[in-house]
Amino acid sequence: MKKLKAEIWDKVQFIFRNYYDRMVHGAMYFNGTIDINLLRKSLFHIVKKYPVLRSSFKSSPINPYWKVNDDINEGEMVKHVICEDLQKSVCEALSKEIDYKAKLQFEVVLHYSQNKSAISVIVNHMCMDGADFKYFFGKIAEGYNLLVDGKNIEELELKDGTRCYKQLYKDMTEEEAKKAKGLYVNVSRTGIKSKFAFSDETNCTTRFNFEKFTADELTRMKAKGKEVNATINDILITAFARAISKQLVSKDGRLAITNMKNLRHNIKSGQSENMTNLTGFMPCVLEHVNGSFEEVLSEVCRITAKAKDDKYCGLYGLPLMALAFRLFPFSIAELAIKIGYENPLIGMSNIGIISEEITNYKGVECYDAFMTGATKFKPYIQLTSTTFKGAPTLCIAQKCGEEDDKRIKQLLADTRKELVGFLG
Repeated sequence: MKKLKAEIWDKVQFIFRNYYDRMVHGAMYFNGTIDINLLRKSLFHIVKKYPVLRSSFKSSPINPYWKVNDDINEGEMVKHVICEDLQKSVCEALSKEIDYKAKLQFEVVLHYSQNKSAISVIVNHMCMDGADFKYFFGKIAEGYNLLVDGKNIEELELKDGTRCYKQLYKDMTEEEAKKAKGLYVNVSRTGIKSKFAFSDETNCTTRFNFEKFTADELTRMKAKGKEVNATINDILITAFARAISKQLVSKDGRLAITNMKNLRHNIKSGQSENMTNLTGFMPCVLEHVNGSFEEVLSEVCRITAKAKDDKYCGLYGLPLMALAFRLFPFSIAELAIKIGYENPLIGMSNIGIISEEITNYKGVECYDAFMTGATKFKPYIQLTSTTFKGAPTLCIAQKCGEEDDKRIKQLLADTRKELVGFLG
């Protein structure tokens, strides 16, 4: 039996399985028809290269690991459906959860509707984060295009290295690495309990809600942000904070929005060596959100600027988790992390630009694409942002009921209202 080591975030995502669905989600929409056989061949080649995608997680009380499954075939790589409504079909596919014990840790579905296609992808978050999810997207397309051109799929270049978080320290100086490895600080605890006002509904299903902006609106946001020395992310945090403050259980004006930070900037290449999770917490703690947009934005900018000036931002807490897994059997480490770490009640993840390169399939035109993080369970909620062809898409993936769905729709509408109001 082949085994693969379970890395820190593999274990942590497993431990937090009762807070969200552990999936990363994404979809692309095309004018034209994708060849399912070439798609399967491309994906099969990639999955053979990355064993974590074809492994079952074994939750040993002592030391969990991945059991690698070699009995895979091309036909399993991609499912297909013929539908009338692409968006509805895609969201249904993205609503599924992959069991950590499953043979494959992903599901790709090719949707056909008249002369349009869509590819939906879900992957167990234990395998990778948003940055490597984009890499995965891109390599599927790259392999597909090689096959369309009649080339050998073996020409597809794929990174190959460690999945371990320690790669974050390899390009640091000895002094920097020593300090980074000693950051035993639990930044997950903000001390703020403000949370979204979910209903008491128990009949919950997975729902995806979106708020889309035009490329022109993004251009105006950038210009407006430049005037006040604010990034797009600063502006999004501010709009989201002011919008969600209208629907908080706590009314004391304090709010914590925890951003998920991509830590690959610590690596010279800007890339992980393998498909993995290299993320950290970056809390934005606001003592007041009841002022004007400009006042709250100023505070957000102050907080994020301080974080950017800290070269170790996002690295805090990793040594603490590593120590827990190193000193204790997994069952005890799991209990310690559940007690010690707080899953953010309100989160935000800016996955960033979905480049046209990773959605480029020869013979068809990609007209829309989005990605989103895990589907949260109540009382947790997260806003995800991606941008395709200059147009941002905000998404909240939530397991909830009808009343909650209405409140989330209102939250997204209020976020848009805040942004449009800021633009003037």
